[in-house]
Amino acid sequence: MREDYVLKRVTQLREERNWTLYRLAKEADISYSTLSNTFHRNNVPSVSTLMRICDGFGITMSEFFDEDGTMPKQLTASDQQLLADFHRLPRSDRGLVTAYMQGLLKISSIRESQDTSDPFVAFDALKAN
Repeated sequence: MREDYVLKRVTQLREERNWTLYRLAKEADISYSTLSNTFHRNNVPSVSTLMRICDGFGITMSEFFDEDGTMPKQLTASDQQLLADFHRLPRSDRGLVTAYMQGLLKISSIRESQDTSDPFVAFDALKAN
């Protein structure tokens, strides 16, 4: 495996999701300065940092290193918990959860396009549409 694979893979996953480095830092619960320094210095992140990055992306480490995409999708621990909780809900409430998630995705998209972390600004923009 090439030495620069990890940073290129992180960049690829960010671009697929249209995420900034700041967004990845928030999703992975890593300080922005740590992540930024890693990229600017061209350093490979530690295993624990890479695990947090994978958690932020919602993928396993195995999926991260699956270069040819032949590995079946594996659920992370948080994915499994979310699904378990979802299936414990009554069927009628599952529709509410799905609608809520779709609304959050729209707000998130607006926040990113306006480069703001304020959910109220995004919500106001959503109401205007």
